[in-house]
Amino acid sequence: MADDGSAPFTRQTASGTSCGSQEGGPEMSEFDELVASPGVLMAGRFGPDGRVAEHKTAGLYIENPALTGIAQWFCAAVNTMFGSMAYAVDTLNQSGFNQTSWLPVRSWTYSGGDYVIAVHGDRFLIAERAKLGSLDDLNQLLRAGQP
Repeated sequence: MADDGSAPFTRQTASGTSCGSQEGGPEMSEFDELVASPGVLMAGRFGPDGRVAEHKTAGLYIENPALTGIAQWFCAAVNTMFGSMAYAVDTLNQSGFNQTSWLPVRSWTYSGGDYVIAVHGDRFLIAERAKLGSLDDLNQLLRAGQP
């Protein structure tokens, strides 16, 4: 966290390149294609600590660090909630004869108002709902090109 309590959104990677910023050279990231998709405002990756480790934003989208921080903590809270629910269901299921599992949590999507947030593994997208073809299209975008 930064000194003011907000989450950092631009940092140096181990190779010394800047992540999370529209500034910089012509270096392309895996998120450039995602933010070029219709309706996608931001695409990125969470670090192991749950904070935004790197991200790209659409060219005309003006980033608000406070709102980006809220989105980051919202996603962390939802991931934790789903993980806890999956663990509870697994504990109940596996106490009987059912050996199926809800763990690990792999992905989720939230759509409310005009926006959609989708998380798959450590990757995320924030998009304008009206400009997306479907939630399936969003999920395919998010999964595409994963290492």
